[in-house]
Amino acid sequence: MRSLKLSLFVAVVLCTSLIANSLHAQTQDTLPYKMYEFGLFGTGGACIFNGSIPDGSKTDIRPAYTFGAMATVAANRDIGFALGLGYESRGMFFKIQNQSSPNETITLNYFSIQPSVRFKSFLIGINVGLPVSSSFDSTGNPVPSSSAFFTKENMNAVIDIRAEGMLPIIENDFGNLYFIIQASYPVSDAIGNNGFLTVGQMNTTPVTKSPIPTVQLGLSYLFSPGAKTK
Repeated sequence: MRSLKLSLFVAVVLCTSLIANSLHAQTQDTLPYKMYEFGLFGTGGACIFNGSIPDGSKTDIRPAYTFGAMATVAANRDIGFALGLGYESRGMFFKIQNQSSPNETITLNYFSIQPSVRFKSFLIGINVGLPVSSSFDSTGNPVPSSSAFFTKENMNAVIDIRAEGMLPIIENDFGNLYFIIQASYPVSDAIGNNGFLTVGQMNTTPVTKSPIPTVQLGLSYLFSPGAKTK
């Protein structure tokens, strides 16, 4: 299952790159490229727990979203750098196998720092998520799980490999409206080294591997006053 999810991430990255490069190739360079851009972005999508799920427990997809500010600086027409800062939310869901209840939903919130290298309309970089808050909701009797496993104090800073396509929808001298498609695959665990127990878990060995990959779509409007180059 883990290899399948990693393959899905790779497929999203490849599709993002191909779409971005294809659309860029179809666009004539009638406008000067922007030396720098800055503005706001917002994305939403899905995430899923990608650790080892204990016997007796099942997981499912959860919403994920990010919003914040972004700036880009061009080294030349083809290569530049980007930095995004924002608020990010992703989560986990567990339930008893073959039953709808009991279940539990864990939401983890971060301050997101997203440095990237920009190749025309394709960005590759990392995401560093610093813990901000968490929430825990459950139905039924979720023992042996507990909200204490998922407090801010037990959250790790997350580090993701990120790939993003910024596909221009509207372009002019004052700014660009972009359609965004991005995928993030974590190289760190969301919860600390002590791990956690899930609802329905048949043993008392904590889950210590807790990566949560995400795929998101959204929009960004970046202003570009001045600093344009033919």
